[in-house]
Amino acid sequence: MGFIVDYLNGIIEELPYLLETTKPIIFFEKGDFRISSFVTTTWIAMFLIIAFVLIITSKLEIKPTTRRQAIAEKIVFSFYSFFKEILGDNARKVYGMLGSFFLIILVFNFMWVIPTFTVPTSSYSTTLALALLAYLYSQMIIIKKVNLKNYIISYGQPNPLMIIGNVLSIIARPLSLSMRLFGNMFAGKILDSLIMMTLPLLVPIAFSLLSILAGGIQAYVFTLLVTMFINEGLE
Repeated sequence: MGFIVDYLNGIIEELPYLLETTKPIIFFEKGDFRISSFVTTTWIAMFLIIAFVLIITSKLEIKPTTRRQAIAEKIVFSFYSFFKEILGDNARKVYGMLGSFFLIILVFNFMWVIPTFTVPTSSYSTTLALALLAYLYSQMIIIKKVNLKNYIISYGQPNPLMIIGNVLSIIARPLSLSMRLFGNMFAGKILDSLIMMTLPLLVPIAFSLLSILAGGIQAYVFTLLVTMFINEGLE
């Protein structure tokens, strides 16, 4: 009984330092310039994505004869089919970019498996940058489709009183996108660290697998919301 009490007291003493586990590791710092684990993990993720794309798209043929090209076409067709269900024929112009958002966020979230490295999407600066880029892209697609004049007029529909709400949505949507992704990934990191502190080895491993699954879901939700923004604007 005393062992259990001492064990619980040790956990309680460690709780104030739990947030320390979410802070990035600083590898280099000079003045205002620094390289942290957020940056290095992002670089590694970018390298992996670029390498994967270069390998899987090399030596493409009109009629695929390699498993590599078959996988590439399967990925592209899956993205197109998914976005076509929501956007219809408009999916042809946007599925490549939207699919890229999904893959980037998915790889970022899966960097969880690298020891001591912090997941890029558990940094709000990363999720905000992704959300702003995704939202600006969605508005660009809408303007290109309906033209700038109709786009501006739409902010006053169905009546001029809607202008305030529609303008506020310009700020609210990217904020909600970034906060949702950041909040889920940051909370996941906290829970992961807490489980590692309190439970035996096998349970944290199982929980980490669930965290990876959650990372896939968050990539899906982010991309789906951007797709819905585009669809709403086009309609």
